[in-house]
Amino acid sequence: MNSISETEILFTLIKTRFGDRVTPAELEEMRKGLTAILDAVLALRSVKLENGDEPHQFFKPHGEYAP
Repeated sequence: MNSISETEILFTLIKTRFGDRVTPAELEEMRKGLTAILDAVLALRSVKLENGDEPHQFFKPHGEYAP
């Protein structure tokens, strides 16, 4: 799971900036979205890459192949 402190810090920032323009229900939806984003961020941070690692190349030809 994600770090509670990071979630709370970012949610406090969102609430401070936009809290006067949204309902409490909307704020709760924002908290859920933020939690999901931070869970994905932690998963990405856990992947160790070396300097020479390149992005995965996916090849999909256009149309049908005719020899």
